Amino acid sequence: MRRLFKNMGVLFFAQFFSYMVPILEIPILARSLGVQEYGKVVLIQSIALLSSLIVEYGFSLSGSRQVAVSRDDVGALVKIYGSVLSAKLMISSVVCVFGAVLFFIFEKESYNVTLIVFGGLYFLAFGFSPFWFFQGLENITLVVVFEVALRFISLLALYVFVHHSGDAVLALGIMSGLALVNTIFGNLLCYRLLGKAVLNFAEGVGQLKLGFHVFLYKSSNNILLSAGPSLVGMMLGSVAVASYVPAEKIIRGFVGFVNPVLIGFYPYLNRQFLSARSEAKKLSWWVVIGMFVFGLAAAGTFYISGEFLVVNILGEGFTVAKDVLRVFVWIIPFRLANQALGLCVLIPMGKDKATSFWMMTFSILSMLTAGLMSIWFGVAGVVFGFVLAEISLCMVLLVVAFRGGREESAGGKL
Repeated sequence: MRRLFKNMGVLFFAQFFSYMVPILEIPILARSLGVQEYGKVVLIQSIALLSSLIVEYGFSLSGSRQVAVSRDDVGALVKIYGSVLSAKLMISSVVCVFGAVLFFIFEKESYNVTLIVFGGLYFLAFGFSPFWFFQGLENITLVVVFEVALRFISLLALYVFVHHSGDAVLALGIMSGLALVNTIFGNLLCYRLLGKAVLNFAEGVGQLKLGFHVFLYKSSNNILLSAGPSLVGMMLGSVAVASYVPAEKIIRGFVGFVNPVLIGFYPYLNRQFLSARSEAKKLSWWVVIGMFVFGLAAAGTFYISGEFLVVNILGEGFTVAKDVLRVFVWIIPFRLANQALGLCVLIPMGKDKATSFWMMTFSILSMLTAGLMSIWFGVAGVVFGFVLAEISLCMVLLVVAFRGGREESAGGKL
Protein backbone atom coordinates (compact mmCIF):
# COMPACT_ATOMS: atom_id res chain seq x y z
CA MET A 1 0.00 0.00 0.00
CA ARG A 2 2.91 2.34 0.78
CA ARG A 3 4.38 1.77 -2.69
CA LEU A 4 0.93 2.45 -4.18
CA PHE A 5 0.68 5.88 -2.57
CA LYS A 6 4.33 6.69 -3.34
CA ASN A 7 3.86 6.00 -7.04
CA MET A 8 0.55 7.84 -7.00
CA GLY A 9 2.34 10.85 -5.52
CA VAL A 10 5.07 10.73 -8.17
CA LEU A 11 2.43 10.42 -10.90
CA PHE A 12 0.63 13.45 -9.47
CA PHE A 13 3.91 15.35 -9.58
CA ALA A 14 4.42 14.36 -13.21
CA GLN A 15 0.84 15.11 -14.23
CA PHE A 16 0.89 18.48 -12.49
CA PHE A 17 3.86 19.63 -14.53
CA SER A 18 2.56 17.88 -17.65
CA TYR A 19 -0.55 20.00 -17.17
CA MET A 20 1.19 23.27 -16.34
CA VAL A 21 3.93 23.26 -18.99
CA PRO A 22 1.57 23.02 -22.02
CA ILE A 23 -0.61 25.72 -20.44
CA LEU A 24 2.44 27.97 -20.04
CA GLU A 25 3.50 27.18 -23.61
CA ILE A 26 0.24 28.58 -24.98
CA PRO A 27 0.85 32.31 -24.30
CA ILE A 28 4.53 32.04 -25.30
CA LEU A 29 3.78 30.45 -28.66
CA ALA A 30 0.47 32.17 -29.38
CA ARG A 31 1.77 35.69 -28.75
CA SER A 32 5.11 35.09 -30.50
CA LEU A 33 3.98 33.15 -33.57
CA GLY A 34 0.58 34.70 -34.16
CA VAL A 35 -2.64 32.93 -35.03
CA GLN A 36 -1.58 31.58 -38.45
CA GLU A 37 1.83 30.09 -37.55
CA TYR A 38 0.69 28.95 -34.10
CA GLY A 39 -2.14 27.05 -35.77
CA LYS A 40 0.34 25.27 -38.07
CA VAL A 41 2.60 24.23 -35.19
CA VAL A 42 -0.15 22.89 -32.95
CA LEU A 43 -1.80 21.09 -35.86
CA ILE A 44 1.39 19.17 -36.72
CA GLN A 45 2.04 18.60 -33.02
CA SER A 46 -1.47 17.21 -32.53
CA ILE A 47 -1.19 14.87 -35.54
CA ALA A 48 2.15 13.59 -34.20
CA LEU A 49 0.67 12.96 -30.74
CA LEU A 50 -2.36 11.24 -32.21
CA SER A 51 -0.11 8.98 -34.32
CA SER A 52 2.03 8.17 -31.28
CA LEU A 53 -1.07 6.88 -29.49
CA ILE A 54 -1.32 4.19 -32.16
CA VAL A 55 2.30 3.15 -31.58
CA GLU A 56 1.80 3.20 -27.80
CA TYR A 57 -0.96 0.60 -28.40
CA GLY A 58 -2.07 0.53 -24.77
CA PHE A 59 1.22 -0.93 -23.55
CA SER A 60 0.98 1.40 -20.55
CA LEU A 61 -1.63 -1.08 -19.30
CA SER A 62 -0.91 -4.43 -21.00
CA GLY A 63 2.89 -4.09 -21.04
CA SER A 64 3.21 -2.68 -17.52
CA ARG A 65 0.98 -5.48 -16.20
CA GLN A 66 3.37 -8.08 -17.68
CA VAL A 67 6.38 -6.28 -16.19
CA ALA A 68 4.71 -6.06 -12.76
CA VAL A 69 4.15 -9.83 -12.70
CA SER A 70 7.72 -10.62 -13.81
CA ARG A 71 9.71 -7.79 -12.24
CA ASP A 72 12.05 -10.18 -10.35
CA ASP A 73 12.81 -12.25 -13.47
CA VAL A 74 15.39 -10.44 -15.63
CA GLY A 75 15.10 -12.97 -18.44
CA ALA A 76 11.35 -12.45 -18.66
CA LEU A 77 11.80 -8.67 -18.56
CA VAL A 78 14.26 -8.81 -21.46
CA LYS A 79 11.73 -10.82 -23.43
CA ILE A 80 8.85 -8.45 -22.62
CA TYR A 81 10.84 -5.30 -23.40
CA GLY A 82 12.15 -6.73 -26.70
CA SER A 83 8.74 -7.97 -27.83
CA VAL A 84 7.02 -4.67 -27.03
CA LEU A 85 9.78 -2.73 -28.79
CA SER A 86 9.40 -5.04 -31.81
CA ALA A 87 5.65 -4.46 -31.84
CA LYS A 88 6.19 -0.69 -31.71
CA LEU A 89 8.64 -0.85 -34.61
CA MET A 90 6.11 -2.73 -36.72
CA ILE A 91 3.30 -0.30 -35.92
CA SER A 92 5.45 2.79 -36.47
CA SER A 93 6.61 1.49 -39.87
CA VAL A 94 3.00 1.22 -41.02
CA VAL A 95 2.15 4.66 -39.60
CA CYS A 96 5.17 6.29 -41.28
CA VAL A 97 4.37 4.78 -44.68
CA PHE A 98 0.73 5.82 -44.38
CA GLY A 99 1.74 9.33 -43.30
CA ALA A 100 4.22 9.69 -46.17
CA VAL A 101 1.57 8.71 -48.70
CA LEU A 102 -0.90 11.21 -47.28
CA PHE A 103 1.73 13.96 -47.26
CA PHE A 104 2.59 13.51 -50.91
CA ILE A 105 -1.08 13.36 -51.87
CA PHE A 106 -2.31 16.32 -49.79
CA GLU A 107 0.89 18.38 -49.42
CA LYS A 108 0.26 22.07 -48.88
CA GLU A 109 2.78 24.75 -49.77
CA SER A 110 2.32 26.42 -46.39
CA TYR A 111 3.99 23.46 -44.61
CA ASN A 112 7.71 23.20 -45.23
CA VAL A 113 9.59 19.92 -45.06
CA THR A 114 11.55 20.88 -41.93
CA LEU A 115 8.32 21.39 -40.00
CA ILE A 116 7.12 17.96 -41.08
CA VAL A 117 10.43 16.34 -40.07
CA PHE A 118 10.26 17.82 -36.58
CA GLY A 119 6.69 16.59 -36.36
CA GLY A 120 8.02 13.11 -37.17
CA LEU A 121 10.58 13.36 -34.38
CA TYR A 122 7.80 14.39 -32.01
CA PHE A 123 5.86 11.29 -33.08
CA LEU A 124 8.84 8.98 -32.47
CA ALA A 125 9.60 10.56 -29.08
CA PHE A 126 6.17 9.89 -27.65
CA GLY A 127 5.52 6.63 -29.48
CA PHE A 128 8.71 4.95 -28.18
CA SER A 129 8.62 6.23 -24.61
CA PRO A 130 9.49 3.36 -22.22
CA PHE A 131 7.52 4.81 -19.33
CA TRP A 132 5.28 1.70 -19.38
CA PHE A 133 8.30 -0.41 -18.39
CA PHE A 134 9.18 1.67 -15.32
CA GLN A 135 5.51 1.91 -14.39
CA GLY A 136 5.37 -1.89 -14.27
CA LEU A 137 8.53 -1.99 -12.14
CA GLU A 138 6.91 0.62 -9.86
CA ASN A 139 10.15 2.58 -10.11
CA ILE A 140 9.27 5.79 -11.93
CA THR A 141 10.91 8.51 -9.85
CA LEU A 142 14.07 9.02 -11.92
CA VAL A 143 12.34 9.03 -15.31
CA VAL A 144 9.66 11.43 -14.04
CA VAL A 145 12.20 13.88 -12.60
CA PHE A 146 14.25 13.80 -15.81
CA GLU A 147 11.15 14.36 -17.97
CA VAL A 148 9.96 17.30 -15.85
CA ALA A 149 13.43 18.88 -15.97
CA LEU A 150 13.52 18.61 -19.77
CA ARG A 151 10.04 20.07 -20.11
CA PHE A 152 11.08 23.12 -18.12
CA ILE A 153 14.22 23.46 -20.23
CA SER A 154 11.99 23.32 -23.30
CA LEU A 155 9.70 25.99 -21.87
CA LEU A 156 12.67 28.24 -21.05
CA ALA A 157 14.14 27.75 -24.53
CA LEU A 158 10.83 28.70 -26.15
CA TYR A 159 10.66 31.84 -24.03
CA VAL A 160 14.26 32.85 -24.84
CA PHE A 161 14.49 31.99 -28.54
CA VAL A 162 10.96 32.19 -30.02
CA HIS A 163 9.93 35.81 -30.68
CA HIS A 164 8.09 36.15 -34.01
CA SER A 165 6.14 34.24 -36.65
CA GLY A 166 9.31 33.18 -38.48
CA ASP A 167 10.32 31.03 -35.47
CA ALA A 168 7.64 28.37 -35.98
CA VAL A 169 10.15 25.73 -37.15
CA LEU A 170 12.50 26.59 -34.27
CA ALA A 171 9.67 26.22 -31.74
CA LEU A 172 8.66 22.77 -32.96
CA GLY A 173 12.33 21.77 -33.20
CA ILE A 174 12.91 22.67 -29.55
CA MET A 175 9.88 20.72 -28.34
CA SER A 176 10.48 17.64 -30.48
CA GLY A 177 14.24 17.55 -29.87
CA LEU A 178 14.00 17.60 -26.08
CA ALA A 179 11.13 15.09 -26.12
CA LEU A 180 13.35 12.76 -28.16
CA VAL A 181 16.21 13.20 -25.67
CA ASN A 182 13.85 12.13 -22.90
CA THR A 183 12.84 8.98 -24.79
CA ILE A 184 16.44 8.06 -25.61
CA PHE A 185 17.39 8.49 -21.94
CA GLY A 186 14.55 6.21 -20.81
CA ASN A 187 15.46 3.47 -23.27
CA LEU A 188 19.13 3.66 -22.27
CA LEU A 189 18.04 3.15 -18.66
CA CYS A 190 16.12 0.06 -19.75
CA TYR A 191 19.21 -1.27 -21.52
CA ARG A 192 21.31 -0.64 -18.43
CA LEU A 193 18.84 -2.48 -16.19
CA LEU A 194 18.39 -5.43 -18.54
CA GLY A 195 21.88 -5.69 -19.98
CA LYS A 196 20.54 -6.27 -23.49
CA ALA A 197 17.55 -5.78 -25.73
CA VAL A 198 16.49 -8.63 -28.03
CA LEU A 199 14.11 -7.86 -30.87
CA ASN A 200 11.69 -10.64 -31.74
CA PHE A 201 9.03 -9.74 -34.27
CA ALA A 202 7.15 -13.02 -33.85
CA GLU A 203 6.69 -12.24 -30.17
CA GLY A 204 5.90 -8.68 -31.15
CA VAL A 205 2.91 -10.01 -33.08
CA GLY A 206 1.97 -11.89 -29.93
CA GLN A 207 2.05 -8.63 -27.98
CA LEU A 208 -0.26 -7.02 -30.52
CA LYS A 209 -2.75 -9.86 -30.10
CA LEU A 210 -2.45 -9.85 -26.32
CA GLY A 211 -3.02 -6.11 -25.98
CA PHE A 212 -5.65 -5.66 -28.69
CA HIS A 213 -8.63 -4.96 -26.45
CA VAL A 214 -6.55 -2.71 -24.21
CA PHE A 215 -5.44 -0.89 -27.36
CA LEU A 216 -9.06 -0.33 -28.37
CA TYR A 217 -9.84 0.96 -24.90
CA LYS A 218 -6.83 3.26 -24.67
CA SER A 219 -7.00 4.61 -28.20
CA SER A 220 -10.73 5.26 -28.09
CA ASN A 221 -10.34 6.83 -24.66
CA ASN A 222 -7.89 9.35 -26.09
CA ILE A 223 -9.28 9.98 -29.55
CA LEU A 224 -12.28 12.00 -28.37
CA LEU A 225 -9.92 14.80 -27.37
CA SER A 226 -6.61 14.07 -29.10
CA ALA A 227 -8.07 13.93 -32.61
CA GLY A 228 -9.89 17.24 -32.20
CA PRO A 229 -7.17 19.58 -33.51
CA SER A 230 -6.58 17.36 -36.55
CA LEU A 231 -10.30 17.30 -37.31
CA VAL A 232 -10.61 21.08 -36.89
CA GLY A 233 -7.59 21.66 -39.13
CA MET A 234 -8.91 19.36 -41.84
CA MET A 235 -12.43 20.82 -41.80
CA LEU A 236 -11.82 24.48 -40.96
CA GLY A 237 -8.12 25.33 -41.45
CA SER A 238 -5.17 26.24 -39.24
CA VAL A 239 -6.64 29.56 -38.01
CA ALA A 240 -9.58 27.67 -36.52
CA VAL A 241 -7.11 25.27 -34.85
CA ALA A 242 -5.55 28.24 -33.04
CA SER A 243 -8.93 29.07 -31.47
CA TYR A 244 -9.66 25.44 -30.60
CA VAL A 245 -6.34 24.23 -29.16
CA PRO A 246 -6.08 26.54 -26.10
CA ALA A 247 -9.43 25.25 -24.80
CA GLU A 248 -8.53 21.68 -25.78
CA LYS A 249 -5.20 21.83 -23.94
CA ILE A 250 -6.84 23.15 -20.77
CA ILE A 251 -9.46 20.40 -20.80
CA ARG A 252 -7.15 17.53 -21.80
CA GLY A 253 -4.48 18.66 -19.36
CA PHE A 254 -6.92 18.86 -16.46
CA VAL A 255 -8.41 15.45 -17.22
CA GLY A 256 -4.91 13.99 -17.40
CA PHE A 257 -4.05 15.63 -14.09
CA VAL A 258 -6.41 13.33 -12.17
CA ASN A 259 -5.32 10.16 -14.01
CA PRO A 260 -2.82 9.15 -11.25
CA VAL A 261 -5.77 8.40 -8.97
CA LEU A 262 -7.27 5.98 -11.48
CA ILE A 263 -3.91 4.49 -12.55
CA GLY A 264 -3.04 4.01 -8.88
CA PHE A 265 -6.33 2.28 -8.09
CA TYR A 266 -6.28 0.12 -11.24
CA PRO A 267 -3.92 -2.68 -10.06
CA TYR A 268 -5.24 -2.48 -6.50
CA LEU A 269 -8.88 -2.92 -7.55
CA ASN A 270 -7.98 -5.75 -9.94
CA ARG A 271 -6.52 -7.64 -6.99
CA GLN A 272 -9.43 -6.74 -4.70
CA PHE A 273 -12.02 -7.94 -7.21
CA LEU A 274 -10.45 -11.40 -6.88
CA SER A 275 -10.29 -11.51 -3.08
CA ALA A 276 -12.98 -9.15 -1.75
CA ARG A 277 -15.35 -8.47 -4.64
CA SER A 278 -18.21 -6.87 -2.71
CA GLU A 279 -16.00 -4.32 -0.94
CA ALA A 280 -14.09 -3.62 -4.16
CA LYS A 281 -17.31 -2.86 -6.05
CA LYS A 282 -18.41 -0.39 -3.38
CA LEU A 283 -15.05 1.38 -3.49
CA SER A 284 -15.15 1.43 -7.30
CA TRP A 285 -18.53 3.14 -7.40
CA TRP A 286 -17.42 5.72 -4.82
CA VAL A 287 -14.46 6.50 -7.09
CA VAL A 288 -16.83 6.98 -10.06
CA ILE A 289 -19.15 9.26 -8.07
CA GLY A 290 -16.24 11.23 -6.67
CA MET A 291 -14.74 11.75 -10.12
CA PHE A 292 -18.05 13.00 -11.54
CA VAL A 293 -18.67 15.46 -8.68
CA PHE A 294 -15.10 16.72 -8.84
CA GLY A 295 -15.48 17.14 -12.60
CA LEU A 296 -18.67 19.20 -12.18
CA ALA A 297 -16.90 21.53 -9.76
CA ALA A 298 -13.95 21.92 -12.15
CA ALA A 299 -16.26 22.56 -15.12
CA GLY A 300 -18.09 25.28 -13.23
CA THR A 301 -14.81 26.92 -12.23
CA PHE A 302 -13.48 26.96 -15.80
CA TYR A 303 -16.83 28.20 -17.11
CA ILE A 304 -16.76 31.21 -14.79
CA SER A 305 -13.07 32.03 -15.28
CA GLY A 306 -12.85 31.12 -18.99
CA GLU A 307 -13.04 34.63 -20.42
CA PHE A 308 -10.50 35.98 -17.92
CA LEU A 309 -8.05 33.15 -18.71
CA VAL A 310 -8.30 33.51 -22.48
CA VAL A 311 -8.19 37.32 -22.72
CA ASN A 312 -5.44 37.86 -20.15
CA ILE A 313 -3.22 34.94 -21.09
CA LEU A 314 -3.61 34.70 -24.86
CA GLY A 315 -4.62 38.21 -25.80
CA GLU A 316 -7.52 39.83 -27.63
CA GLY A 317 -6.76 37.97 -30.86
CA PHE A 318 -7.96 34.72 -29.27
CA THR A 319 -11.25 35.90 -27.75
CA VAL A 320 -13.20 33.33 -29.77
CA ALA A 321 -11.46 30.64 -27.69
CA LYS A 322 -13.45 31.68 -24.61
CA ASP A 323 -16.71 30.59 -26.24
CA VAL A 324 -15.13 27.27 -27.21
CA LEU A 325 -13.89 26.77 -23.66
CA ARG A 326 -17.28 27.49 -22.08
CA VAL A 327 -18.83 24.65 -24.05
CA PHE A 328 -15.84 22.33 -23.82
CA VAL A 329 -15.75 22.40 -20.00
CA TRP A 330 -18.86 20.23 -19.75
CA ILE A 331 -16.94 17.29 -21.16
CA ILE A 332 -14.86 17.16 -17.93
CA PRO A 333 -17.30 15.44 -15.50
CA PHE A 334 -18.39 12.86 -18.07
CA ARG A 335 -14.84 12.16 -19.24
CA LEU A 336 -13.70 11.59 -15.62
CA ALA A 337 -16.72 9.38 -14.94
CA ASN A 338 -16.10 7.35 -18.11
CA GLN A 339 -12.45 6.80 -17.25
CA ALA A 340 -13.38 5.73 -13.72
CA LEU A 341 -16.08 3.39 -15.03
CA GLY A 342 -13.60 1.75 -17.38
CA LEU A 343 -10.57 1.38 -15.12
CA CYS A 344 -12.27 0.92 -11.75
CA VAL A 345 -15.53 -0.92 -12.54
CA LEU A 346 -15.83 -2.54 -15.97
CA ILE A 347 -12.32 -3.87 -16.65
CA PRO A 348 -11.92 -5.33 -13.13
CA MET A 349 -15.36 -6.96 -13.64
CA GLY A 350 -14.05 -8.63 -16.80
CA LYS A 351 -16.04 -6.37 -19.14
CA ASP A 352 -12.98 -5.19 -21.08
CA LYS A 353 -14.31 -6.35 -24.47
CA ALA A 354 -17.65 -4.58 -24.01
CA THR A 355 -15.89 -1.48 -22.70
CA SER A 356 -13.47 -1.27 -25.61
CA PHE A 357 -16.29 -1.89 -28.11
CA TRP A 358 -18.48 0.92 -26.82
CA MET A 359 -15.62 3.35 -26.41
CA MET A 360 -14.41 2.75 -29.94
CA THR A 361 -17.96 2.99 -31.29
CA PHE A 362 -18.53 6.35 -29.64
CA SER A 363 -15.09 7.60 -30.66
CA ILE A 364 -15.99 7.01 -34.30
CA LEU A 365 -19.48 8.48 -33.83
CA SER A 366 -18.02 11.53 -32.10
CA MET A 367 -15.69 12.22 -35.02
CA LEU A 368 -18.51 11.85 -37.52
CA THR A 369 -20.87 14.03 -35.48
CA ALA A 370 -18.24 16.69 -34.82
CA GLY A 371 -17.25 16.76 -38.49
CA LEU A 372 -20.85 17.17 -39.66
CA MET A 373 -21.66 19.84 -37.09
CA SER A 374 -18.53 21.78 -38.03
CA ILE A 375 -20.05 22.35 -41.49
CA TRP A 376 -22.87 24.42 -40.01
CA PHE A 377 -21.47 25.67 -36.66
CA GLY A 378 -17.70 25.81 -37.19
CA VAL A 379 -15.45 25.15 -34.18
CA ALA A 380 -18.42 25.27 -31.79
CA GLY A 381 -19.98 22.40 -33.74
CA VAL A 382 -16.90 20.23 -33.24
CA VAL A 383 -16.99 20.87 -29.50
CA PHE A 384 -20.73 20.18 -29.27
CA GLY A 385 -20.18 16.89 -31.09
CA PHE A 386 -17.47 15.77 -28.65
CA VAL A 387 -19.47 16.75 -25.57
CA LEU A 388 -22.60 14.99 -26.84
CA ALA A 389 -20.62 11.82 -27.57
CA GLU A 390 -19.04 11.82 -24.09
CA ILE A 391 -22.43 12.16 -22.38
CA SER A 392 -23.93 9.39 -24.52
CA LEU A 393 -20.96 7.11 -23.81
CA CYS A 394 -21.39 7.66 -20.07
CA MET A 395 -25.02 6.57 -20.27
CA VAL A 396 -24.11 3.40 -22.17
CA LEU A 397 -21.24 2.45 -19.83
CA LEU A 398 -23.54 2.87 -16.83
CA VAL A 399 -26.03 0.48 -18.43
CA VAL A 400 -23.26 -2.07 -19.11
CA ALA A 401 -22.00 -1.77 -15.51
CA PHE A 402 -25.46 -2.19 -13.94
CA ARG A 403 -26.29 -5.13 -16.19
CA GLY A 404 -23.00 -6.75 -15.27
CA GLY A 405 -23.79 -6.27 -11.59
CA ARG A 406 -27.24 -7.83 -11.96
CA GLU A 407 -25.78 -10.79 -13.87
CA GLU A 408 -23.26 -11.38 -11.06
CA SER A 409 -26.03 -11.18 -8.46
CA ALA A 410 -28.22 -13.62 -10.39
CA GLY A 411 -25.30 -15.98 -10.84
CA GLY A 412 -24.53 -15.81 -7.12
CA LYS A 413 -28.12 -16.71 -6.21
CA LEU A 414 -28.12 -19.67 -8.55
